[in-house]
Amino acid sequence: MGAKIFMKLELRSVRIKNIGPIDDIKIDFFDTKGKTLPVCVIGGANGSGKTTVLEVIGSLAEILHTGRAGAFLQTKPDGYAQADWLIDEYDFSIFFGTTPGDAELKKEHCGEHVEGINLGSTPLYADLRLRIKNQQGNPLPQRLSEIYWSADNLVPSLIYLPHSRSLEPVSGQQIQKEDASYSFIHRFQTVRKFPGSLTSYLIWLDYAEPERFSDVQQFLNGLDFDGKTFHVDRKALEVIVKTTSGHEHKLHELSSGEQNLLIVFIEFGSHLRFRRFPGQRTQWAGFRSSPQHRRDYQSGTKLPHSTGSANLICAQASIHC
Repeated sequence: MGAKIFMKLELRSVRIKNIGPIDDIKIDFFDTKGKTLPVCVIGGANGSGKTTVLEVIGSLAEILHTGRAGAFLQTKPDGYAQADWLIDEYDFSIFFGTTPGDAELKKEHCGEHVEGINLGSTPLYADLRLRIKNQQGNPLPQRLSEIYWSADNLVPSLIYLPHSRSLEPVSGQQIQKEDASYSFIHRFQTVRKFPGSLTSYLIWLDYAEPERFSDVQQFLNGLDFDGKTFHVDRKALEVIVKTTSGHEHKLHELSSGEQNLLIVFIEFGSHLRFRRFPGQRTQWAGFRSSPQHRRDYQSGTKLPHSTGSANLICAQASIHC
């Protein structure tokens, strides 16, 4: 068996019709020469539909995983949504709802027709879904056809970071094993218990994989949070933040802006840089704009170290460059 290679997954466009505050819009994520943009920023006033765009993208992607659109679109039976992707050299559409007369689906496509809840698809969909199931440890009985890719080609993850993010106070009595296994769609959720929290994840790394934790610690200490450094108190099972004055506090006591940025960097880092198995990821995130967000976001653009390129789609209430 050859080396594992992640496919290059690029979001090319999304169309949304009659969903939330959006009447009918198509957004292209490529330049005038047809080249996919590596970073896209979606700006607009509050309530204009920025979050709707992100939720639609994630909900459509669920069709590849489960054969059904995500919960967000399931509550919008009168709407239509379509995302066009470029997966290596293959154009591919994913849609939900009754296809409008002016819609243009790619030759390879899959989608959920609301009437009768039936799935329409082409062979590429079956290949992708089988690979996703295999990678998630839930293999289907069918064998890979290898018409499109060899068995060594893997489907990358999609990472969604909603704009509402925080680190809650948590405490644990024992170290928890934090599984970083593959998932096709990873959506950040605020955790209010020790297992699954960012604190637990960092403590687990310090215990089980000290070399990786050292990489993470060096990265955190280099974030320029006014000189703050991070370390694990093994007896207390806490992640401690130390200021330049020597004062120490817990991770959840960072400012809300620092928490948001830390979550973004750690989530991206854990899926890109800190994992020993390299791979390409497509990410999209919701941000609230501030001068520090912009400054630290720029410093984080060098974070991804992977074998493929990444699409970062950011939704902000306002952007000032």
